[in-house]
Amino acid sequence: MKNLFNLIVDGLTYKDLAGNRHPRVYTVLTILILLFLALLVSFTGQQNKAMMEPVQATPAPVQVTLEPSASPEPTQAVTETCPINPNDWSFADILPDDNFKRIEPACVYDGLSKSVAWALAVRSGFTRSEAAQALGFTDFPMRRLSEVMALTDTKGPTALAVSFTPPHPDFAEWRVTEDGRLALVYSMRGCFRTYEVVGNQAQSWNKDYPVICVLSEDSAGSQIVFKLDGHTFTSTAEPTRSSALFGYGTDGNWVWLGTQKDPKVVLSTIPDFLDDAKVSAGLFGLPVWDAAWMGEKYSLPAKTLPEGWQNMNSESDRQAILDGLNTFMSQK
Repeated sequence: MKNLFNLIVDGLTYKDLAGNRHPRVYTVLTILILLFLALLVSFTGQQNKAMMEPVQATPAPVQVTLEPSASPEPTQAVTETCPINPNDWSFADILPDDNFKRIEPACVYDGLSKSVAWALAVRSGFTRSEAAQALGFTDFPMRRLSEVMALTDTKGPTALAVSFTPPHPDFAEWRVTEDGRLALVYSMRGCFRTYEVVGNQAQSWNKDYPVICVLSEDSAGSQIVFKLDGHTFTSTAEPTRSSALFGYGTDGNWVWLGTQKDPKVVLSTIPDFLDDAKVSAGLFGLPVWDAAWMGEKYSLPAKTLPEGWQNMNSESDRQAILDGLNTFMSQK
C-alpha cells in the first residue's frame, strides 16, 4: 500500500536537487482545469435558480390588452342547388320487383310537398285562390284530366281513370270527422320515370310528365262541407284510401294530376291505417302530409268551419253549389 502511495506521489510531483518536492506541470494544469469546471458548474446552478424563482412564485393575474385588428374577410358559403333536370336524379328500390322507387337526392321532394300542401289546403277550408296565394303559386298546381298514363306498383304503363277537384277559384271544402276535426292524410308510396329503355334508347310513354309520384290519400272524415257563393252544404262520406298522382312537368313544376277512381279501399279494412301511412312515408325519409304538418311547415292552419255546418244539408244549397261549379266548368 505504501509502495502504491509513493508511486502516485512520484507521478504527481518531483524532487529538486535540494530534495524538495514540486508539482509536475501537468498536475498544475489538471488542478486548474478542475477548478475552472467547479466554478462553471456553480455559476450554472445559480443561473438556473434565478430563472426558476418567477415560475415558482405565487401566480399573479395576467393583464391582456386587446389591440384592434383588421376584420377577416367574410367567406361566402357554397350553396348547393337541387337538380331540376330529372335526368340528374337517381331512383332507388324500396321493395324488390316494385315499380315505385325512392328519388335521390331527397331535396326533389321539397317542390312536391308544396303542391301537396295546396291539395291539403283546398280540403281544409281554403278556396283555390286563397291556397295558391298563400303558397306562392301563380297557377293552381293541378291539371284537369280524366285519365293518366302511369304505372301501378307492379304493372304498366296503363291508362288510369282519375277524378279531379273542381278548379273554381272561390270554391271551398272541408274533409272532417263528425266533431269537426280535419281528417285528410297524404303519404308517399313511390315514384317512377315515364319511359322505358328499348335497346340502347329511352322511349317515353308520357311525354308531359317525365316523373310521376303516387301518394296514398286517406280521407278519414265522414263529413264533407262544401261552400260556394254564400251557399254551404254538408254531405256524408265513407272514409276511404285512394291513390293520388302528382306529376313533374316539363316546366319543372309538380302538379296534382288527380286521384285514381279505382281502387278505393274502405279505411276500416286497414288496421292502423295512420301507422301504415307513417311507416310508408318513413321509407322515403318523409313525414305524413296532414293538417298539422301544413300548419307547421307553411303556417297555414285550417280555416274555421262555418257556424252550424252540421245542420247545413238543404237540397237547395247543394243544387246552387253544383250549378255554380257546372257553370264555371262549362265556361272553361
